[in-house]
Amino acid sequence: MKKLFDKLNYKRQCWLAVGIVTFCFILAGITGWAIAPNVGWVLAGLLSIVHPLVPESAKWRYAGDEKRMARDSRIAGAVVIAVGLITKFGV
Repeated sequence: MKKLFDKLNYKRQCWLAVGIVTFCFILAGITGWAIAPNVGWVLAGLLSIVHPLVPESAKWRYAGDEKRMARDSRIAGAVVIAVGLITKFGV
């Protein structure tokens, strides 16, 4: 599992999150499970919490402070999870 996270950069992680959410929306459309998109949002948020990354172009704002970068990425992941928990998507 550690090797998988070593290969993830910000761009790949964003595409993985978009893929997870898209897959869950398609799954909801096929099966009629209204909860599937919410699960996709929660999984995408958890990905950001478990493996916090920021784009290379934004690292200058943090002046190399890895703790602040990880904290802000985890906050963004928590916001995505909150969207998944409080939003109801109609299928």
